[in-house]
Amino acid sequence: MTQQESGGLAVGLRAYLAVSSLVNLATWVLLLLPNFLQQRGWSSQDTGWAVGVYFSVNLIAQLLAGEIADRRGSIKTALVGVGLGIGAGLCYVLAHFWTWLVIPGRILHGAGTGLVSAGVLIQLTDSVPLRRKGQVIGYFGLPGFVMIGLGPSLSEWLFYRWGYEASFVLVLVAFAAMAWLVARLPRSLIGSSRPRPGFAVVFKASFVRLRNILAFSVFFGLCGSAWNGFLAPAVRHLGAGAVSAFGFGYAVGAVMTRLGFSHRLDSQGRRLVGIGTLLPYGAALALIPHALAPWNLLLLGLVCGMGHGIFYPSLSSLAAERFHPLYPGQGMSLYVSASALGYFLGPPLWGALIDKSGYGLVFAVAGALLTIATAVFVVGESAGDRATNAVD
Repeated sequence: MTQQESGGLAVGLRAYLAVSSLVNLATWVLLLLPNFLQQRGWSSQDTGWAVGVYFSVNLIAQLLAGEIADRRGSIKTALVGVGLGIGAGLCYVLAHFWTWLVIPGRILHGAGTGLVSAGVLIQLTDSVPLRRKGQVIGYFGLPGFVMIGLGPSLSEWLFYRWGYEASFVLVLVAFAAMAWLVARLPRSLIGSSRPRPGFAVVFKASFVRLRNILAFSVFFGLCGSAWNGFLAPAVRHLGAGAVSAFGFGYAVGAVMTRLGFSHRLDSQGRRLVGIGTLLPYGAALALIPHALAPWNLLLLGLVCGMGHGIFYPSLSSLAAERFHPLYPGQGMSLYVSASALGYFLGPPLWGALIDKSGYGLVFAVAGALLTIATAVFVVGESAGDRATNAVD
């Protein structure tokens, strides 16, 4: 590799991580959005729909992103997403005057994030061998965990200084910066001209190989959406710093485990142990509404972050080995979009339950479901692995 090629690769890697950081910053800086909507008179269920619609569109966008990227190119896919994200930022800013614009803003935001994330990640994973794909997926998500810590803190600081609208402006700025970064990625904008089978054929071939992983990812998204959508109102009684404390703990735990253990996930057994760390995550999730001080949330966030930090690369490694060799883009899209389905279904359901029974029951149910789903998946995969070894 020439010195020029090495420099281009270094620039590309920095750009990939910067895009991941900005995508996640634009998401987590809106963690106080439920408070904004409830202040404008929206019910918890209405707020849940506003939170969830982002993930429904994000799901569709990521499913289509694999097909679009395989046909037209990953960078073109990401650039379209950036344009949609800029439109989302404008809607958020104008929601100061017309609150209903939050809904089209969430739709555009979900679509833009889905296309940018999937397009850039597909391009990145295409450049590494199969055995490294899961690890690369994990490291690509690492800046996202940093933003879980930075985003809520920044959101609270902006709110107390300038109001909710400052976070909306930041979303617009983040996508504008993404436009510059994605355009600089050292990749061709020309897509493949190879003839390809129809979407239904590709989808079925990829789904069959990934169905257990996809089902588990849906449950993770469903349960995680409880705190993603309703953390801010659930701990509002603790005052300033509560949301930031949870986000900071989550980020520290996730980064710590991601850097410390993700490179050791080289066997089925170790990966299943990593996935099993979601068991304490479920317990911590159930305790969130019962926190008595911000430092309680810091510890709960730390536990959740540690579980997420080791779970995601573990599951990603299993998924990468099951991507259909002819349709890796579609396999990637299915995998990264499965949790989005759970994140879409969760907020309206949790919101309706909150209106009737309060936050305590919602977080308790979410924690219990996550614990059960994790146990079923780990036991099922372990049994399947033992059966395969016995046959061999």
